[in-house]
Amino acid sequence: MADLMQDGPQRNRVRYILALALMVGILLAGYLAFNVWDRVRALGSAQQDHAEWVFSQLEIDFLKLDGAVEQARSGDENDLANLRKRFDIFYSRTEVAERVQQSGDLSREIQKIQAVLDTQIPLIDGSDEGLAAGVPALSEALATVEDMPRNIGLASISFAAKAAEAERKEIAQLIEILLVIVVTVTIALLGAILRLSRQTITLNRASREVERNHSQLATMLRASLDAVMVLSVDGEIIDFNGSAEEVFSISRDHALGRSYIELLVPPKLRHRQRDNLAHFNATGKTRLAETGRHETEMIDGTGRIFPVELSVSLARSNDAPVFVTYIRDITDKLQKEQEIIRARDEALDAYQEKSRFFAMMSHEMRTPLNGILSAIHLLHDDKLDAEQRKYVEAALKSGDILLGHIDDVLAIERSEAETNDNELQASDMVALTAGMVNTMTPLAKTSDTRLHLDQDGLTDTPILTDPRAVQQILVNLISNAIKFSPDDDIVLSATYDMETDNAPMLHIEVADNGPGIPPDDLKRIFEDYVSLDSRYERRTGGTGLGLGIVRRLVHRLGGTITCVSEVGKGARFIVRLPADFVQTEAPQPVAQPQLDTERAPAMNLLVVDDNEINRDLLKAMLGRLGHEVTLASSGPEGIDRAAEQRFDAILMDISMPGMSGLQATQVILQGGGPNANTPIMAVTAHALPNERAAFTAGGMTGFLQKPINTRRLKTALSELVMPAADDASDATEATHAEPQHPVLNANQVNELFELLGPEKLADRIGNLRQRVEGQLPPLTSAEDRDDLQRKTHDLAGLCGMFGAERMHALLATIEQDCKQGDVDKARDQVAKVPAAWAETLDAWEARLSA
Repeated sequence: MADLMQDGPQRNRVRYILALALMVGILLAGYLAFNVWDRVRALGSAQQDHAEWVFSQLEIDFLKLDGAVEQARSGDENDLANLRKRFDIFYSRTEVAERVQQSGDLSREIQKIQAVLDTQIPLIDGSDEGLAAGVPALSEALATVEDMPRNIGLASISFAAKAAEAERKEIAQLIEILLVIVVTVTIALLGAILRLSRQTITLNRASREVERNHSQLATMLRASLDAVMVLSVDGEIIDFNGSAEEVFSISRDHALGRSYIELLVPPKLRHRQRDNLAHFNATGKTRLAETGRHETEMIDGTGRIFPVELSVSLARSNDAPVFVTYIRDITDKLQKEQEIIRARDEALDAYQEKSRFFAMMSHEMRTPLNGILSAIHLLHDDKLDAEQRKYVEAALKSGDILLGHIDDVLAIERSEAETNDNELQASDMVALTAGMVNTMTPLAKTSDTRLHLDQDGLTDTPILTDPRAVQQILVNLISNAIKFSPDDDIVLSATYDMETDNAPMLHIEVADNGPGIPPDDLKRIFEDYVSLDSRYERRTGGTGLGLGIVRRLVHRLGGTITCVSEVGKGARFIVRLPADFVQTEAPQPVAQPQLDTERAPAMNLLVVDDNEINRDLLKAMLGRLGHEVTLASSGPEGIDRAAEQRFDAILMDISMPGMSGLQATQVILQGGGPNANTPIMAVTAHALPNERAAFTAGGMTGFLQKPINTRRLKTALSELVMPAADDASDATEATHAEPQHPVLNANQVNELFELLGPEKLADRIGNLRQRVEGQLPPLTSAEDRDDLQRKTHDLAGLCGMFGAERMHALLATIEQDCKQGDVDKARDQVAKVPAAWAETLDAWEARLSA
């Protein structure tokens, strides 16, 4: 085409030259025709000879190729190379044979050979591994034409005879061959076009699907409330969605291609992020990706550093992995959390204020109530006629109801403050439930209610629980049933459920035949201050706290409480508590210490109270018990009275103006006066556990809660100061001697008997005796103050655990003297230790043999 384009402009110029050449050619045509015909004949003869050689060589090359195939089965690299070479030679020979052949029959066979060879070209041009694996297939393909080369060689002889005819038919054959080729190529082209059309359709469909998915993904990313970034392994920003633009105040165009560390990470955190990327590029392991959500800080385009929550995913591909990062601004979330925490703290402060309010109200309400009830108790103890006694008893009953309301409110505070403060003891549920029915029977008789006890399923094997909590649960449930079931029957059922999947359970049920509870109210009966029926509320009163207290106590013991009821068919309250059985020795009668309730040793007492009525009533009660009483109206006056003379005990009010009772106690005990070792009892309405702990920490050795009656006052004084029996004979000497602690603490001794039993307790006392007597010689011979203090402290701990109260108090005094540096006084007290220990042993032996 280029030549024609070049000749085209010269046509006009050479037209005359072509005409001259044509005439010269005509003149030369005859001469050249003879020469050409002669040369064609000669060429045809040489070509025929060449064709015979080619056909004969075709069989030889085929055999060599077949041999090379067999050798190549070994997979040797040289044999495979030889196979390729023989294949190429045979292929070339076939092409030559195609060109020189003159027979259509031979042409078809040669074409068959070529077709077979063409199918094997990919195998020959492939890898050595592929060729080695395809040798068997190549051998099978060659086997299909193995006879053809020989047949072609043999047929070449007959071809020579037919050469002339073949030469005349050559053009026709060539045209036929050309037609076959054209048709074949046309069909192949049509097939290729059809296939390409289908592939084009499929490709277009896939392209549209990809485009649609890409569009949806882009829409999702734009609509996402979270900032989304795609990062390279080098930290370069590859993609940046619309939310990221809003969160970081940075445009997408500005962000793309930049390092996210330099752009979005605060300076103080950049070193860590660079280290994370370096670690991934070095090891292929991520520190942040695929590890869930993380909270950190980032910086926006304005320089604002703000908290974020992010998660990172690692997407691996053939090109290079990328990090897909989802980022959420959590500034508002953290602010709300801080608001919640602040609200929680404010609620806790309010709760503490409520507790302080209850404590204050307890004192303010109990103080006048103490005066009322104490005065009524004094009247009740006098000689009264029937009508007067009726009025006094009515006043006492009303006062007790009012006191019960106050106690209900305070019980809520105590139950919440003592959540994990269960006093677990070995408790006999048979005796406990029977005792509760006997205790509640008088209350039931006031409303003509009949109590019944069903103990079927209970055993006398004790369980480890808090008996006081169980008693309070039963009191509240039975009292509640009595209120709503006048002139009816109430059944207390108790049994051990041994068929549970886990541990055995104590099953307690209180059933009444009262009006029942509507279904909607069953959900809220255990809430505080809930009273379901105003009619019953007017008739029975109550604060609505009883069931709330029960719920708290049951949960504190690890149990559950439910209520089953139908309107008009009564109610059943079901309590289930863990039953941890305690294996004990065979029960033996244990003698309990008996206080002389008729006549106790007279004591010289100091009463400190800012309320005149309380002072006078306490003086009257104590005087009736035979004690001598000195009164003080304030903390400073109490300190002055304590500095003037020694008292056997001091009864100290807590809430007083100017100076509290606790402050006055500390001044008296630390002042070194005549009452520095006198036991001081807190007499107060403050009853919360933390307050009682503060009294003990301040040096007080007893506690008496208002309101007070004569029996409780007598018991408290007996426990506070119990002179030894051998000192009681000399009353005059006892009056002027230092007050002594009881040899044994009766309450603690009783608890040890209940917990261990007499035999085990005797063994423990024997071990205690060995240890104490082993430590007494080093104690009495100790010279160094620190050594004396340490030995005293260890020995005091041993004695305190076993209720040796006098021994423990003496050792505590020695330890205190050591702390104050008064070693001489401490050594004087050490001299009393052997005698105190002997008294302790005698008391234990008497107690164990009782």
